[in-house]
Amino acid sequence: MALFMRQRLAELWILLSFLAACSPARFLAPNERLVAREPSFRGNLLEELPPLYTRSNARALGIRTGLQLYWAGKVLTESRHVFWRTLRRIPKLRYYIYALGYNLQEKIGEPPALLLDRNITRDVALLREAYVQQGYFQVAIQPQIRPFTEKEVEVIYRIRPGPQWHIQEIDVEGPDPAMVGIAADFFADHMIIGEPYNLSRLDKLREELHEILLESGYYGLPLAQLIWEIDTTSMSAQPASEKNILRRWIGLPQAEYPSCRVRLLLPERYQRYVAGRIQLTLRTSDSEPTQKAYYHGIEVRSDERAEAVIDPRILLRKVYYGKTPYYDHQVVQASQRSLQALEVVQWVGPSSNPEGDSVHINYEVFLRPPIDMGLSIEGFQSSQPLVGNVSLPGASASVRGTYLSPFRRAAPLRLRGQVALSYFRPSLSAPPLPLYNVIGELSLTFPEGIFRLGEAAPLPLPQTLSRRFHSLLLSYQDIRQIEFLRRYLTLSWSRQVQYQFKDQRQEDQIWTPLSLTFVSTRFSPAFAQQIDNLSPLVRSLILRDYLPRLTQLIAWQVSSHKNYFSPIAKKGDYSSFLVELGGVLPFFVEHLLVMTFPQWDSTYRDNRFLNRFPYGVFLRALVEGRLRYRLLSSQQLYLRGRIGAGQGLYYTLDLPFENRFFVGGPNSMRAWQFGGLGPGKYAFGDNLFLIPGGSLLAEFNIELRQNLYRGLQMAPFVDIGNVWFISSTYFEDARGIFWHAPWPGIGGGIGLRWDFGVLAVRVDVAQQIYNPASGWVLRQFPLGATGVQYVFAVGYPF
Repeated sequence: MALFMRQRLAELWILLSFLAACSPARFLAPNERLVAREPSFRGNLLEELPPLYTRSNARALGIRTGLQLYWAGKVLTESRHVFWRTLRRIPKLRYYIYALGYNLQEKIGEPPALLLDRNITRDVALLREAYVQQGYFQVAIQPQIRPFTEKEVEVIYRIRPGPQWHIQEIDVEGPDPAMVGIAADFFADHMIIGEPYNLSRLDKLREELHEILLESGYYGLPLAQLIWEIDTTSMSAQPASEKNILRRWIGLPQAEYPSCRVRLLLPERYQRYVAGRIQLTLRTSDSEPTQKAYYHGIEVRSDERAEAVIDPRILLRKVYYGKTPYYDHQVVQASQRSLQALEVVQWVGPSSNPEGDSVHINYEVFLRPPIDMGLSIEGFQSSQPLVGNVSLPGASASVRGTYLSPFRRAAPLRLRGQVALSYFRPSLSAPPLPLYNVIGELSLTFPEGIFRLGEAAPLPLPQTLSRRFHSLLLSYQDIRQIEFLRRYLTLSWSRQVQYQFKDQRQEDQIWTPLSLTFVSTRFSPAFAQQIDNLSPLVRSLILRDYLPRLTQLIAWQVSSHKNYFSPIAKKGDYSSFLVELGGVLPFFVEHLLVMTFPQWDSTYRDNRFLNRFPYGVFLRALVEGRLRYRLLSSQQLYLRGRIGAGQGLYYTLDLPFENRFFVGGPNSMRAWQFGGLGPGKYAFGDNLFLIPGGSLLAEFNIELRQNLYRGLQMAPFVDIGNVWFISSTYFEDARGIFWHAPWPGIGGGIGLRWDFGVLAVRVDVAQQIYNPASGWVLRQFPLGATGVQYVFAVGYPF
């Protein structure tokens, strides 16, 4: 051990000596100086400043590691010292030395941040422009250079902003009376007189006015032809009466500010167009339209192959018209998005052609092939809902086929099959036990407006764009796990509405009037013997969870997000609310049947539909919120919180197993397997592969994603959460009841993400920090062991 420590210390000493030999001061020319730290500001009033040219080298723990590595690469490739020149002459080392030196300089290291006069001049111009944009027209900026060491300096910008000018009057000038009237009405609704001058806000108002003009028939009007003109000479100082009411009350002199006049110069007389004829052109990949028809004044051109894929009248309801007779480019954009929402449509290319005083619109609609097939194969680490403590390696294959437009109605019919194979060894000498998970799904999605085509016609442009469709789903799942077989049969019907608001917020509402799931389970004889040997409490809980039963749901879910999935914006948010009401349909059907067959009444003994299928009556709700903040250009902070609660109704004491809350797995508490945490401080033995879940959920996740290089990200994270039962029902152990053990689990770790744009692959290493069942992990056993999880998954966790 002592020899090992001496070797490591010697290697560390060699590394530090090499870095010390690469001190930046040794490589600077006599007239070159480094910027020691980021520039500072004296007298600054702005909250945000522009990025400056003068900067300092980045530091990590107080050490300019990037600069040191840069000079190390320079030593390897350019040093005239005898030692380095000798190494570069050795044929077998020359290539590696130059390659290492190049990568240290160009890929890993950071060039020196030198003090340059031209950078200071640029910085002063940028700062002055930033202050002028905020109304400080008399700003004065004086740079000061203060020596920090012999070869390092500090840059200080001393700023005297002067008074901030306010807008006293706003005028609109132009030769077109109609355009002037539209602009005057716009500024009457956006009163900015008396406010501080702010060029950013004025430009935003100009862009909004430009959109209104485009909607009013001014087709092709360039934004650059709307010009602001600022006059600071025609106005005198005015008292800020609106913001100094308190000063007048107590008799203090009122503050005064200089004022300016703002004028918006409109272009010369510009052609105002009316909306002309509309044409729809349907195309397939290798055909030209040969047929022509007219529906409600719209010319539709197509060919035989396109007519065989979709009825053209379906597209009529996807085309909008404006509220005024003038050409409106928003109508064209909305129609394009509405047509593109059909899955059978591959691409829509609108074109506007002005002729005289009107603009004619042509929508070229390219259709997909009606049959789409796909195959995917991937590896995984099993985290099935029924496996709590064992990770099972395996592989999964998925095949899907879609008929995009059956009966020419653009209602996709999908068939998907997935097979996951894995194995489990009870011991090293035992043969592997094959495991599988087979899923088959048949779904039909039909948008609203595909029936009664004789009434199909274009629609007026709504305030909020929406997409409405219905979905029917029939699925079957067969799971073979270590000790049991389980089968699911599900039939559901849902209606979904998607809204697109003008502020780029999107909202989805999913209403599920009916969802039926039949569940059956069969235990192995050995496992059935283990269950018989358990305590009556645990045996009762297991049997209630795994007996054949029926689950019926009525659900409503609404979700909203804005810029959450677009990292370009500075911040984004996502929120979701789900409420489920279960067992209502069989409950009322059973009560109606009991009037005729009293012997079928099972409500007093745990609800059995038709005296055969157990079911539960319950209410469940789940709320989720996410936030995204861009801290730096290459750094994003993600936050997520989830709270859920459920309660059995009538004679149902607990939530059915499929409707309980679980934590753990790749997208939740990553330091635990799915369902391996909770409820509360309770934990099943390692020889049982069953998890109880809970009726109460609380979880909070935080993740910091740092871009490293071309889509490669590093992400440290912390997960806090647990599940509990609200009160003592079938689960009577106090360790799982919230009021007796309200402690969450805590896990943390670090991961890597590779974002390829179309998908993201991630690897996470998560370590348990606090396990409610055993306490703080470091007090029980070292890091790793059974308290660490390795996650390989596709997609981000949230």
